[in-house]
Amino acid sequence: MQGKIFAESMNLYQDKAKILFNYYKKAAEKIVKEEMELEKSIGKARSEISLARKTKKKGIVIIAVFPVLALIFGLVLPVATGLFGDYGFIGYFLVVGSIGGIISLVNARKSIKENESKITGFEEAHRDIRRHYRVKKVGVLYVPIATKVPFENKSFMVDHTGAVQDTDFSMSVVRKPEDLLASLSGLEKGIKEAPVIEQASTPEEIDTADYSTSMQRVTLYDYMGNIDRQVRNIRYLLNDNDTVALSLPVVLPQSQRAEFIKEYAASDPEDKPVIPVYNIDGFKEKIDTFYTLNEVKNNFEKNINENQIEYFKKLIRRLAESVQIVSRTKISGSNKVLDYANMIFSIVLKSAFNQYSPALEAEEIERIRSASFDYQDSVDDYTPFSLKSSSRVKYDLLSTAWIAEDQSRTSMPFGMHQIQEEVLAPVIQNLMAENRVERLKIYNNIKDQKLDYLNQWHRDTEDFYGRNRAESADLINRMREAYADYIRSFNTYKALQETQKAMNRTHSLDSAEVHEQNKNAEVIAGFEMQAAQFNQKQREFSDYMDRLKEDIDQKAAEFGYIPYYEATLRDQEYRDIARSTVPEQLQELDSRRKKLIAISPYVAQFARLPPAPRVEQQMYDDFSIDLIREAAETEAAEDNCEQETPRGGMQNEPPTEDGVET
Repeated sequence: MQGKIFAESMNLYQDKAKILFNYYKKAAEKIVKEEMELEKSIGKARSEISLARKTKKKGIVIIAVFPVLALIFGLVLPVATGLFGDYGFIGYFLVVGSIGGIISLVNARKSIKENESKITGFEEAHRDIRRHYRVKKVGVLYVPIATKVPFENKSFMVDHTGAVQDTDFSMSVVRKPEDLLASLSGLEKGIKEAPVIEQASTPEEIDTADYSTSMQRVTLYDYMGNIDRQVRNIRYLLNDNDTVALSLPVVLPQSQRAEFIKEYAASDPEDKPVIPVYNIDGFKEKIDTFYTLNEVKNNFEKNINENQIEYFKKLIRRLAESVQIVSRTKISGSNKVLDYANMIFSIVLKSAFNQYSPALEAEEIERIRSASFDYQDSVDDYTPFSLKSSSRVKYDLLSTAWIAEDQSRTSMPFGMHQIQEEVLAPVIQNLMAENRVERLKIYNNIKDQKLDYLNQWHRDTEDFYGRNRAESADLINRMREAYADYIRSFNTYKALQETQKAMNRTHSLDSAEVHEQNKNAEVIAGFEMQAAQFNQKQREFSDYMDRLKEDIDQKAAEFGYIPYYEATLRDQEYRDIARSTVPEQLQELDSRRKKLIAISPYVAQFARLPPAPRVEQQMYDDFSIDLIREAAETEAAEDNCEQETPRGGMQNEPPTEDGVET
């Protein structure tokens, strides 16, 4: 674009045509103006000559007539008539008029001569008016009024004329771009391929105290350690920068100045001469800084073979994908390894047990599950727990199921430890049989003592309940009587108060009579409300006493229980194993114990677990982050920001636009 001069023009050719037209128009107007002025002057001179000639003719007549008349009136008539006074004055006047005619004649001749000379000069000037105007060449000269500075594949304009105020902004420049390129290259190389098994030639420990106080350091091996180091190094290099603060008269893209430059200025003067009129030494060095930064940026993009913004966007996406995939794969692989190890461990652990089919031994398992081991119920008819050898099951490696003799299958057999079943249980049973009589005497003595204690306990508690109920009833009655006295006293006080007010108003003893106040409705309402409160307190007290009695009765029942030690010593563990398979109890287990149900419900319920690791909520929040989605959302938000926010309004960046002519 070559620019233009006039608003109504389309290009420089129209501007040239208009300039030539204006030039010849002004020349023609000048010629006509000069001719008209000279012609007007010539006409004026000619008018003056005509007037002078008329004056000349009058002067000649006066000169020719007035002397004769003067002679007649001055000499002839006075002699003939003898009236010298009157005719002498007229003669004198005619002589003076003759002299004036002579003077007018002389002046007329002089005026005619001068005007003729003027006419000759005006005619010569009229002939000498320049009428031959010609344009041999029209030139185009450019004056720089703004400079277009490249910035981030766009440009912004700096005004030269001083018509635009300075704009302050700052930029960050990386101090070590070579090291940044090296780290980016190392990161790209690291995320291209993920190893199936990480090497451990350069392991690195990182601090995880913010995530867990139980595991404050975690080891990263070669692959993840390299990504972590490169990312940390890139973050350090990007933060290690210099801030360049500049102040330039930047032309905003949407301003009137920008519109003027866009419409009238040219971006390429071609071979036309350019004359710098405005002094730009004050900000030339600042503009050179932008050129230097742009050169650094271009060199960076040359090394990465694409736009740096798009490069970093792709790098973030690839990094998110790599870290996400590798992390989830490692977590999934670790979980599978742990699950497989737990499965093997559970199989090995069950090898020391005699496994029985819960379907074939359902009746016996239910009997031991419901056993209470109460001496008073079990001392005469208790039968030790015993499973038949025909109910044993065997483990099938291929189907990972337990198979009984009748080919029935189960995934959760009823296991009894071989030592407990084959060694300890028979030994305990034989030992208990040797001293059965002595133990029965001890049981009976214990029973008699507990019965005596329980009887005393119940007598004392019943006496306690009785006294408390009587005292509470008496207390309630007293409260009601006190409330009734209060109401009566209150009514009396109100009546006295009304009487006192009446006496104060009338100042008479006639008003000293106390009138009975009829407050039956208020008294009844007050009694009903108070009775409701008393009843509520009484119910609360009764409920409390009932709960207290239930608690005492429960503790009395627990105290009255006499455990049958022979049964508990031999079959306590069997009963725990049987009860551990109840679904309701399995549902009440915490999450850590539920994971052990696959090994054994008994292990899940009674195993001693190490303390749970203390993990902060931040770890769960960070692990739940979808890096791929976060990268996509960040990129979309950045794109929307670039589309919706004018470049000139962004902090730390000069206002830019594409294709601006300077």
